[in-house]
Formats: sequence, structure tokens, C-alpha cells
Amino acid sequence: MALQNGAFERLQEEYSSIRIENEQIRDERLKKVYSEHPELKESDQRIMDILTEKALAAFKGNDETGYENKLALERAERETLIKAAGVDPAYADRIYTCPYCKDTGFIVKSDGPAEKCKCFRKRESEILLEQSGMASLLKNNNFSVMRTDIFDEETKDHFVKAVEYCRGFIDTFDTDYRNILFCGTVGTGKSFLSCCIASDLLASYHSVVYMSAKTLFDTLAEAQFSREKLPEVAAVRERIYDCDLLIIDDLGTEMTNSFVGTELFSIITERYNSRRSVIISTNLELSQLRDRYSDRVFSRITGSYDVLRLYGPDLRNVL
Repeated sequence: MALQNGAFERLQEEYSSIRIENEQIRDERLKKVYSEHPELKESDQRIMDILTEKALAAFKGNDETGYENKLALERAERETLIKAAGVDPAYADRIYTCPYCKDTGFIVKSDGPAEKCKCFRKRESEILLEQSGMASLLKNNNFSVMRTDIFDEETKDHFVKAVEYCRGFIDTFDTDYRNILFCGTVGTGKSFLSCCIASDLLASYHSVVYMSAKTLFDTLAEAQFSREKLPEVAAVRERIYDCDLLIIDDLGTEMTNSFVGTELFSIITERYNSRRSVIISTNLELSQLRDRYSDRVFSRITGSYDVLRLYGPDLRNVL
């Protein structure tokens, strides 16, 4: 799951390009305003001079009161000039595509290390999605292509209620912590609804990791037991444990062993403790989940997941 082939460096270059482009736009805007209203350029320069003198006075330990008074007067004069010119008061402000991280990709916290901004995590997820080959899957499986005319009335009503639940899950994702267990036979829409949720959350700046159970546990096993890939273990686990939403598709199709049971319990427990949502889809019944995995896994899932059962014909034979 780690960004591959220099993708992290390219992502950093993307942010650098965004900052440069926005600075160029600001420079052009300033140049235009100053050309049409030279009095604003002179006012801005006077304010800069006062700020410089004030900073120098502070450095020398001198009284700054006089500079503060001059600054207040000059800023009031600037406001008058801006109104008279009819220009946007924010003409000199720096431009940021992301106001949270100011186009750095990271948010610096006063009480701890810098954290990845949601825009960085979203872009990272998009790259990971491309690397995993799932981009085309989400492109063709989202609410915009959903059809309900393929169901009979009873199945349609049930499916529509499931869709309404999923939309509610998306709408309250940032405020209500919930997990979903999609149960049902093959082709009843479990993976489709998971993809719909993933698509919408990615579009709203959330990080999503979508993996089949087999791929998930194969990836963890490879990272865990391959000495050559030890440096990747931390990156693999970070993505799985720290993404906003983890989707495990087709639970039960993987080869079950003690490693899988331990890893599954660790994932759902750690994400439960950190209030990070998980969606699991499976063809298994609840009783089969209990038999296949440990009692503690079954207890954790049934105790903290909303179970959505889907039924009906195999839609892949209908479409």
C-alpha cells in the first residue's frame, strides 16, 4: 500500500507547483491593481515600512506604541483607498488552493508533530487507488450509474432503503462514527454499495482504502514475513489503520489461518478504538462468520457494526 516508484516525491512536486502557480496568479493580480491604482501600491509600501520599523524597534527593546498608532492610521487610510478604487479588499492576500495546510500538504500542530492534511491524504488515496487498479471499478460503480428498475418491487424497496442508509452514512461520516457489515449472496449489490460510499467520500476529501480480503491479508503477510520488505511494513499498516474509511470486500474468500484471525481482530479493534470506520462485505451468514473466525472477532463485529442484509437475484446476470 506504500506509494510506489517515487510517487511521494511527485506528490510533493505537485504541491510545489500549486504554490508557484498561486503565487504567480497573486503577483499578476497585484501588478494589475497597482498599475490601475498606484495610490494602493504606495499605501501598501508605507505599511510594510512601518511594520519593518516596528519589528526593528521590538528587536532593540524600544517602545512600539508609536508604530502601532501609525500602523492603525495607515490601515484605515488603505481601507478608504480600497473603497474608493472599488477593488477586492483581498487583492493582496496570498492564494491557497487548500486553506487548511496552505498548500504544503501538512498541518503543523503546536502540541505535536505535523499531520497530513486531508487534501494530501485524499490525493494520496487517489494515487493508491490508481496503483491498486481500482480506479476503473469506482468509476463504473457509483450512485450516478445506479439503477433500481432491475429489481422486483419487494427487492427494490429493500435495496432503496439500503441506499438511503448508505447516503446517511456518507452525509454524517464526519460526525457519527459507524461501521457497516454488508451480508448477502453473490451479486446482490454489496460491493456496488461499498464502491458508491468510497467514491463519494473520496470526492469529499476523505482517504479510503478499498481491498479484497484476500489482497488485504496477502499484502500484510508479505510485508510481515518478507525480510526484503521490512521498511514497507510501517507504511502498509499506516494506510490500513489510519485511513478515514477501510473497506474489506469479500471477507471469507481468503485462506483462513491464525495470522488472518489475529490481523483481522487487530484491524477492527484498533480502528474501533480510534473511531475510524470500516465497511466489510461478505457472502457468509453471521453464524458462518462466527465459525470461521474467533469469538472475539465475531463479538466485535456484531457489537459495533450495522448489519445490512441484501437479497435478490444475482444482478450480474440481469445487467
